[in-house]
Amino acid sequence: MNVFDLHAWRKTSIRETYHSWQNLKSNLTMWKLGTLPPALIAFKGHVHAIDPEWHMLGLGYQNKTDIESVKRAAVIHYNGQSKPWLPIGFEHLRPFWTKYVNYSNDFVRNCHIMET
Repeated sequence: MNVFDLHAWRKTSIRETYHSWQNLKSNLTMWKLGTLPPALIAFKGHVHAIDPEWHMLGLGYQNKTDIESVKRAAVIHYNGQSKPWLPIGFEHLRPFWTKYVNYSNDFVRNCHIMET
């Protein structure tokens, strides 16, 4: 999860630093990770941790997630294999996703997304 102060961003050379590292076309191992390494270099010293309860990760792989923590989170992230729209999704976490799904939408119906 990234939140940017655009006024502060414009006062730095982060964009130029990021693009210069991204464009190196290096065969180094770290570039196999995609854009993360150049971003880590460019943003060094410009980031602050977000309270973990604000952005809740792991809902797609942590079966023992505390429901009250999910309710308090501003953003929930179903990273991992157990996506809520799949049969392998954790049933107790699925309602946090399905309450926002418009099952009357033609596209959604054609995707055969699981209803609870």
